[in-house]
Amino acid sequence: MSVQVKRRRDTAANVAAYTGAQGELIVDTTNNRVTVHDGVTPGGWAAAKLSEVLSNARTTVSDANYTVLSTDRMVAMTAITAARTFTLPAASAYPTGTRLVIVDESGGCSSLNRINVTPNGTDTIDGVNATALVNQPYGYLALESNGLASGNGKWTILDQPTGMIPTQPLAQGPNGAAIQCQVIEQTVTLSSGTSVTAATPIPANCILLGVGYRVVTAITGAPAVNVGTSGNATQFGGSLGVAAGSTNYGLIGPAPFYSPTSILVASTGASFTGGQVRLSIHVLLISPPTS
Repeated sequence: MSVQVKRRRDTAANVAAYTGAQGELIVDTTNNRVTVHDGVTPGGWAAAKLSEVLSNARTTVSDANYTVLSTDRMVAMTAITAARTFTLPAASAYPTGTRLVIVDESGGCSSLNRINVTPNGTDTIDGVNATALVNQPYGYLALESNGLASGNGKWTILDQPTGMIPTQPLAQGPNGAAIQCQVIEQTVTLSSGTSVTAATPIPANCILLGVGYRVVTAITGAPAVNVGTSGNATQFGGSLGVAAGSTNYGLIGPAPFYSPTSILVASTGASFTGGQVRLSIHVLLISPPTS
C-alpha cells in the first residue's frame, strides 16, 4: 500500500508571516505552491510554478484580435486581411526582464491591415497610453514590462524593424483613425542592366512627399541616373550624379498613392556595371477608424 505524505499548509497571508525551520516545506494553499524555509526568513522562499518558468513558446493568431497572455513570449499573426488588435496583459502580470515579441509572419501587414498593439488599462507603451503599430510586411515589435501595478505600469519597445512607422501616431481619433509618418530606407545594387526595381515599393494608401537618393558606392557603366516610376521615369530626379556621395532630395509635393508602386533606378545610357544607391521613401499614412 502506498504511503500518503501531507505537508504543513496554510493561506498565503499566514505562510508569509511564518518562519519555518531550516529545510521545512510549507504549502501555500492560496497560490498552490511550495515554500522552502531556512529558519530565518519569514514566509520562506517560494518555488516557481511551471506557468511562471520562462519558455520560448510561440502562439499563432490567424486574422483575428487577440488578448496577449502573461505566459506568451511570441505571438505570430499568420494571416491578416483587416486591421487587428492585440491587447497586452497588465504590465504587473508580465514577468520583468522577459521579452515579448509580436510579429507578422503572414507578410500581409500594411498601413491599412495592421496590428494595433494596445496597453491594458492605464498602462503605457513608451510613456504614452496609446496604440503601437506593426504596419509593414513581416514587421514586429519586441517589448518588455516594468512589472508595476496600474498607474505605474509601463511597456518599453526594445526593437522594431528599420523603416517602421513611429510607434505613436502623429494624431489618433478615439476609434482608431490615425495619421502617421514613415521613412523607409533601402539600398539598391546596380550591377547590370539599364534599370533596377527597388525591393520595397511606395506603400499603398499613402501621401508621398518625396524619394531621397544617395550614392553609397560609385556607379559605373551609366553616365547618369534617373529615379522614378514606370509611368514617370524622372519623377524623383533626372540625370542624377553617379559619384559616391551624390545626393538628391526627390521632392514632389504631397501626392497620393493608392496601391504599392515600384521605384525604378535607371541608367541614362549604357548598362550598369557596379555601384549602390540608398533610397529613402518619405510618406504620410492616413488610416480610417478601426471600429
